[in-house]
Amino acid sequence: MNEVKEIQELIKENFGERSEIFLDDDIVLLNHLGSEDQMDEIILFGRSIGTRRYDLLRSKWIIKLNSNGLSLLEGKITKNWVKIDSGAKEKIIQGANILIPGVLDADENIKYGNYLVVLDEEEKVIAGGIARIDENERQNKERGVYAKNYLSVKEAFKPKKKKHSWNEVVKYNIEGLQKLENESIEFVQKIRNELRLPMLVSYSGGKDSLVTLSIIQQAFPKNEYKVMFVDTGIEFPETIKYVKDSSVELDFKDQLITEEVSSELFWGAFDKFGPPGRDFRHCCKFAKLAPIQRAISKEFNNGKCISFVGQRRYESFRRALSDIWENQYIPNQINVSPIQEWTAFMIWLYILWKDLPYNPLYDIGYERIGCWVCPSSDMAQFEILRNNHPELYEKLYNAVERWKNKRKLPDDYWKYGLWRFKKLPKKILSALSINKKEYIKISQDITLSSLQIEASDCVTQPVSVIGAFSEAVDLDSIVNFLPILGRVQYNKKLNFVRISNRKRSILVYSDGTFKINFKKQKILTNNMIQEINNVFTFTILRALGCIGCGLCKGKCEYEAISFQNNTIFISEQLCSNCNLCFDVCPIVTVVHKGLKNRIHQEIQESKHNK
Repeated sequence: MNEVKEIQELIKENFGERSEIFLDDDIVLLNHLGSEDQMDEIILFGRSIGTRRYDLLRSKWIIKLNSNGLSLLEGKITKNWVKIDSGAKEKIIQGANILIPGVLDADENIKYGNYLVVLDEEEKVIAGGIARIDENERQNKERGVYAKNYLSVKEAFKPKKKKHSWNEVVKYNIEGLQKLENESIEFVQKIRNELRLPMLVSYSGGKDSLVTLSIIQQAFPKNEYKVMFVDTGIEFPETIKYVKDSSVELDFKDQLITEEVSSELFWGAFDKFGPPGRDFRHCCKFAKLAPIQRAISKEFNNGKCISFVGQRRYESFRRALSDIWENQYIPNQINVSPIQEWTAFMIWLYILWKDLPYNPLYDIGYERIGCWVCPSSDMAQFEILRNNHPELYEKLYNAVERWKNKRKLPDDYWKYGLWRFKKLPKKILSALSINKKEYIKISQDITLSSLQIEASDCVTQPVSVIGAFSEAVDLDSIVNFLPILGRVQYNKKLNFVRISNRKRSILVYSDGTFKINFKKQKILTNNMIQEINNVFTFTILRALGCIGCGLCKGKCEYEAISFQNNTIFISEQLCSNCNLCFDVCPIVTVVHKGLKNRIHQEIQESKHNK
């Protein structure tokens, strides 16, 4: 694969053209490690030899070899080496830094921050170091630290370089693979027998869904399940072709359901709400979950189904919870993962064992074979996008730049991947030494700007809430949404809307101000006032931000929600005011998810005199 060749080139770039420590056909494994961006542990001949890490500051890969990797360089180094005298050798082996007086010679091109190999007088590798000055500075100094000693090499790594093929690796692990397969088949058959629901395989074009499909194909006859692929409008072109080709090669063409989504849905949400983030995943709700819900409803006549998905707990902490779960956004689907306990290594060995055709994007270094805009990808992955799909890279880059300029965000908003977060994680802040004051949180064009509870002497309406949105409100664009709150009266001449029921009435004005009058009740608590404010505020924001994804329609038990030309309509006759559609609206759950806390705080701080 490309990664192995890239690591070979990285080692040569750092230590010279002769520093080839493994060959193209050697079996090299990469184990992903936690870091501010992508970092891989490099495993050769069954032993770790170091790591490669994508440096966000320098936008490049950095190689750091451990004692095994350093010792393999012996006799091959022509760059970034430093030779020390016998007097300093013992102290350096014990962990001491490399001091200027102990240096006999060094590569003349060494720069501050370079990873070095420390040699003794016999040119044996004794340590790895990080340069603390440029080599040309050493000539003018008698004292000081030349390099930090990050690792001493006390014993040389001498692997038995017996050649193995991947077929042999599979053969050595065949018993374990058969056990995994049998357990997964028994598991899905047990679930089917218990739930007695129609079955669906969620097929993304990635390696995990490929293995899941293979399990289901062995567990059930073809006529008992469907296979679904959602083209979100932001899929790699190779993935779309791969799904089509593999449906023929793996013989599921007649079972394949493809739900296509216009790319305009994603880019429309991007323009309204900004870039999707790891903690701001509006994209999945609009472009993936809503289409899945529609497809299931259409295929299974509004009934429920079992959806077999390629989820693994090793992919992320959030995915580690269960192998059976329901998604609040898709109430007609029960998700089941037969590969929950599998590792990536097991997945790849299984693919090789079964000779399954996998997505060719893996061969050029992509880790995620989903939407190419995915904020969960590391910036190292976007470098691969830039090199292999420059037209897609430019489209995303330009969109992020437009948002950056609109919000007056830092110049390095794209370079450091800041756009992938609403709230920057500590590891990013510390790695980049970012000034928090320069980084403005992603905010929406319209939100709640003020809120205040008022008490009056009025017998019929003793409590009111007055407030304002941050901008004027186009009443024409929200009136179809308002039956969620009660009976609607729209006065176009005076530019206001009244929504009322037996407990309260609401006035909304075109300038963005509003007033909620609570009618006399036996009990009226702050919690009740807060809940009404939550429902009202989010109804207005939903109406203004709606892009017609349809998740709310699938949640409505009374069929009160309909869409015409991507415009939502709420039936006053059918709506029960249950507010269940709020639970799945991305405007509520993602875009403005922090607003409930603010409403709670402002109501608590207001003086409420009964």
